[in-house]
Amino acid sequence: MAGQSPCSRQAGERAAGPPFQGVWIVSIDSEVVAAPQRPADERAAAGLLRWLYDLVEDRNVGYLADLRRLHADSVAKLLAGNFAAPGGVALGPQAVEIFERVAFLFTRFHAGETALQRGSGSLGYAMSKVGSADRRGSENPGCVRLLNQILVSRQPPFRRIQHGIDLIRSDSGAPPNWFQLTVDLLRWTDSERTVQRDWARDFYLPHTKSRRMP
Repeated sequence: MAGQSPCSRQAGERAAGPPFQGVWIVSIDSEVVAAPQRPADERAAAGLLRWLYDLVEDRNVGYLADLRRLHADSVAKLLAGNFAAPGGVALGPQAVEIFERVAFLFTRFHAGETALQRGSGSLGYAMSKVGSADRRGSENPGCVRLLNQILVSRQPPFRRIQHGIDLIRSDSGAPPNWFQLTVDLLRWTDSERTVQRDWARDFYLPHTKSRRMP
């Protein structure tokens, strides 16, 4: 219900994530299931997204509004960042900021929306759908330029990713899968740069869709 604190939920209901209960979850085929064997970053990301999904479905307008205020401290922002530190140990040096940013992007995308949009594929895949019929995705110079600026960044380029999400929303498009976006940002600085290659492939060859995440 609107305004209900995640702390008040019982274990076995919609998971609120660490440290509020011990049920770990992960998104598979657009569903959320218990999966303690999954990597820590995926379990934490799934906990964050289950909580965000609940906020939209329960129409918790207070928390949703607070999360859209990126630079203002709030209980909602604290809760979002807390998912990045399961057991009190942060997943990485930028994990808390990544979780706060994803919560911001998610709630910004859902501003004024009543229906939950879980999204599909990577940001590259979502951007491949932006534009008119004859200038979509890789045929749209603005999309190409923005994606290239995103991909060359060594650190998660939050402002440009926000621009990409806003572009998708203004085009009435479907967002990237929020769970995948969270995990991708956590893995952004991996030396093999797998995330960046996948986003580029999804953008230029969207019919191949590099990974079958929900």
